[in-house]
Amino acid sequence: MNKNFKIALRAFIVSFLLVVLIYVCDITNLPDKVILFEGETLKLNTIFGINLETEFASNPNIQRLGNNETVTVDAEAEDANKIDCTGRINLSVKLLGAKVKEISVDIIENKGVVPVGRVIGVKLYTNGVLVVGMSEIYGIDTNKYKPYEGSGIQEGDIIVEIDQREITCTSELTNEINKSQGKDMSVTYIRKGEILNTTMKAVKAMDNTYKIGLWVRDAAARCWNSFIL
Repeated sequence: MNKNFKIALRAFIVSFLLVVLIYVCDITNLPDKVILFEGETLKLNTIFGINLETEFASNPNIQRLGNNETVTVDAEAEDANKIDCTGRINLSVKLLGAKVKEISVDIIENKGVVPVGRVIGVKLYTNGVLVVGMSEIYGIDTNKYKPYEGSGIQEGDIIVEIDQREITCTSELTNEINKSQGKDMSVTYIRKGEILNTTMKAVKAMDNTYKIGLWVRDAAARCWNSFIL
């Protein structure tokens, strides 16, 4: 009986620690900050027991809808061209009622760029991958990392090249990150029309893929379908 009790206790402790690790990873993978364009929708899926609540909204035209697992942040306006839907909303991440994290969502004006005239010797990027958030990731050694730290990349930047290979969508970025196998990568990105360069080193995560801790989406997409890479 004593031996069976020890085995059961050991199995319970291992199971408990595994559940704790799953929750910690899920919370850690949520971004600290997100950028949306006016009129876009943000959906964050969480596991059972984790709720997201609105703490602050700087603009009454920003509406937050959702349930215990999914939060949608959108502009409550019939005509986004006439009503200002920009601003900030803070989301509180709660686990069983206790606040464990805060997510800041900035909604910015949606502007389009139309190239005109004759352009000679200039490369025009029309796609790329938009950085919409940043988050710590758990490495395969269970330590937390911020691979983007010190790179200079910020939310709102558009990644257009990795190691001189053009990036047009998130799947291409994922492939290039995994190809790097944790070695230094040269990254070309655009900020407010300026082309910048930096280096970054991906970290092998617990799912055996390489990640750089950035929440990204296709820059040309009209919906916020995000991925953490």
